[in-house]
Amino acid sequence: MADIEISDEAIAAQRAFDAADAEVRRLVDRLPSGVAVAAGEAEISDEERAEVQQARDARLEALHVLRAGRAKIGGDPVKVEQAVQKVARGGDSQDAS
Repeated sequence: MADIEISDEAIAAQRAFDAADAEVRRLVDRLPSGVAVAAGEAEISDEERAEVQQARDARLEALHVLRAGRAKIGGDPVKVEQAVQKVARGGDSQDAS
């Protein structure tokens, strides 16, 4: 495959999405299990629900920015996604192949 030129914007968008995704996972991991909630042994507060929803909304916004950045690169979307992730996560230099 030919080299894909990855913009700083796309790299920043991938890193922002990864951070937002990690925040959602962190918040969800703090919640009681669905089994415990269903059994009436635990509950999720309105504050916890709101916090998770806010993080999910931020992740969705980051995803929109990320997809727009990838689209500007052009080419095969799967290869572009893989290349952006590799560069943004420290797996390669600015030009991914």
